[in-house]
Parts: sequence; structure tokens; C-alpha cells
Amino acid sequence: MDGTQRENVTEIRIPFRDIDMHGHMHNAAYYAHAEAALSGLWRHRPTVRNEPAYLVRRSACLFHRGLRYDEPARFIVNVSKIGGSSVSFAVRVEAGGQLVAEVEIVWVAVDPARHAPVPLPAATREWLTGYLV
Repeated sequence: MDGTQRENVTEIRIPFRDIDMHGHMHNAAYYAHAEAALSGLWRHRPTVRNEPAYLVRRSACLFHRGLRYDEPARFIVNVSKIGGSSVSFAVRVEAGGQLVAEVEIVWVAVDPARHAPVPLPAATREWLTGYLV
């Protein structure tokens, strides 16, 4: 890890609690760390009046190799697609300069009271384009 300080990059060392009986990180831990990295990025979004709520619509993970205890890993969050009411995040997981996993997380913006889809706010949409790959 090079100490890069960007809001879309989270660097961690794999904790023992995330290791399975085969010495690799639990599958669910990839999602947990990817969501934590996404939350880190999301804190930098612009303030929006009457902001919608965001619900997970879909998530998927493609594993290339298992991470091990105390291994340094980097979670890089980018945006792969911006829809009318949804946004797809692509979280790249790297270790030792190699791609080890790819996590996709799709959020949909909803009215907080009705949970019906609503358009992404213009300011949020504009901010998200800065992370589009």
C-alpha cells in the first residue's frame, strides 16, 4: 500500500475475524469491506435538500483469488453506470498490485416514505460522474 489518500480508495489489512477455516477471507467479508469503502466515498457527496433514501437493488462479486490474514488490500470504488434513479458502483479489490475481486453494488434512489423510485438528484448525479469509469 502506498498511502494514497483519495476518497474513493480504502486500504485495509485483512483482520483475523474475516478468515475462514481454509485461510481465506469469507465471501461475505468482501461485501462488508466493499460497502464500507462505498460509505467512505459517499460521505463526500454534495448536500442535497430532500435527499432520497438509497436501497441496494443488486450486488455481485467475482472472485479471482482469496485474500489471507493480515494481507494488505485496497478497495477502489468507481461508478460503472448512472441511470435515471439508480447508480451502479464497481469496487475493485487489489492486493500486491493484482486484482483479487470485483464487487458490483447497485443502488436505487427512493422516496423515503413510499419507497418508490425517484430520480437521482442533479447535484448527486453530477458528482457521481467524477467517478465514472
